[in-house]
Amino acid sequence: MGRRHSISLSVGLLAGVALVASPAGVASTAANTAAAARAAAWLAGQQPGTLPAGQQADVMVDMRITGTSPKALAPRLAALAKAAPGYSTEAGRTAKVILGAVAAGGNPRRLGGTDYLAKLASQQSSPGRDGKTAFDQGLAMLALRAATGRVPAAAAGVLTGAASTDGWNLGLDAAEGPDVDSTALSVVALRAAGTPCSAAPIRGARAWLATQRTGGGWTAYAGSAPSANSTALVARADIACGASASGALALIRSLQQRSGAIAFTRAQPGSRLLATSESVPPLAGVSLARGLKPG
Repeated sequence: MGRRHSISLSVGLLAGVALVASPAGVASTAANTAAAARAAAWLAGQQPGTLPAGQQADVMVDMRITGTSPKALAPRLAALAKAAPGYSTEAGRTAKVILGAVAAGGNPRRLGGTDYLAKLASQQSSPGRDGKTAFDQGLAMLALRAATGRVPAAAAGVLTGAASTDGWNLGLDAAEGPDVDSTALSVVALRAAGTPCSAAPIRGARAWLATQRTGGGWTAYAGSAPSANSTALVARADIACGASASGALALIRSLQQRSGAIAFTRAQPGSRLLATSESVPPLAGVSLARGLKPG
């Protein structure tokens, strides 16, 4: 997804991994829950053999967190295992493979004969630094949380050290200004590592994100209409900190089509697959920072 890497992710594998749940006081409303179910049903209609590996993993995660059993995800896991070796060429992609495997109750250490946790470790550019971008780093941290129940302190240190006063950018360069998508994902990743929402990097990032709201939602590009993708990422950051994401979720619901799919913006359907998979976790009231219980 380029700048807008699909982060619709996360699920469970090991017995010690906790069940994903809404933080206390952040209950998904009936409207949001219904919207999540309709979106997940539309995603379920996308046949395993027709999806690229990354989007396959996203769909698996979304189906799992909305109630599909790991057993029912077995055909998708088989498709992912087949495509994963050629797909997992960088940390963010490998992280998605891990998340998809965990979603289906598989073991990412033995998926199609490959240890994807070891592969993720081999893609570090320095201790705790996964890949090159904020999406590589954020997705890797969420994958480690889902698969092992913990995120190394070094990974959280990378994000903390790369934060500007207002947040993060794609290149994790603290000297450059932040962008909405990288900042929102980094907040969720730090929460996966156990960083409190009162910590200065998260507090500053969330304050900056609040100033970027436009037209009821958020966009990755200044001056453009709010998108489901960026708005969903900000909603995830809010939910990870136990805050209400009601306004963001209302915007996402307004973009849902009769089929259950969610459009990129009101004027542009864009990649409905990407917009929909991004939107399911916050609509379901799920904090991806918490990992998932194995089915």
